[in-house]
Amino acid sequence: MTDRLNGKIALVTGAGNGIGRATAIRFAAEGAKVIATTRNAERGESTLATIKKAGGQAIFIPANIRNKSEIISVVKQGHDHYGSLDVLCNCAGVLASKPFLEQTDEDFELISQTNFLSYVYAMQTVIPYMIEQGGGSIVNIASVSVYKPELNSYYYGAFKAAINKLSIDVAYEQAPNKIRVNVVCPGPVLTGMTPISADNTAAIQALADNFSIIGRMGRPEDIANMNLFLASDEAEWVTGATILVDGGTNLSGPKFVPTAAEVLSRD
Repeated sequence: MTDRLNGKIALVTGAGNGIGRATAIRFAAEGAKVIATTRNAERGESTLATIKKAGGQAIFIPANIRNKSEIISVVKQGHDHYGSLDVLCNCAGVLASKPFLEQTDEDFELISQTNFLSYVYAMQTVIPYMIEQGGGSIVNIASVSVYKPELNSYYYGAFKAAINKLSIDVAYEQAPNKIRVNVVCPGPVLTGMTPISADNTAAIQALADNFSIIGRMGRPEDIANMNLFLASDEAEWVTGATILVDGGTNLSGPKFVPTAAEVLSRD
């Protein structure tokens, strides 16, 4: 690794699995001191152990990021521990996969709080610290579903679009404070939200062949690589950007990722 984040303090939400875990590990490998947070203590401790085993520096603070007071506490604890806060990477996300008429008020509340409000709370809490220290970088995870139809994930896509728009506006507002805000829009990535077992290689390949012009599913590390670039000083002239990291999903036709059963039924 090349120490691209050497000396930086980075807060990563959703750090227990998937994109958040890969991002926390990659940031630490590149020299950042990581503040990892997630609700699941076992997963968070696993991420922490992986970072430390590789020689990285990190702390884990368990929190329910849907609760504003807990986000405020995480940010304060992290800042008190390391003395600054240079990077915020919001990776937390949930999905309720069902037809539109079956989406419930509970689904709306869960997804709005996790995929939108937690990002708002984190940004509102971190930005004053960044202003005080003279700048920083914020990376928010949205989705290719901002641009393409996505069956059975209506609230998910809606709030990903909302965080994309908010990020652009905050980037504009905070530019004088040298705070950059960017959005990464992943395509379908093999994470805990993928409705296919990781062992079902036939279904995974069928799904990949259906949407990706590159011919494989995304990996959490693919997204972590872009998060790293945006968090680093290499991206100092990049702000208000929405970047697709999707294996060409945006070029693969009007329909977004179908279920594995839908793909396999065509064989």
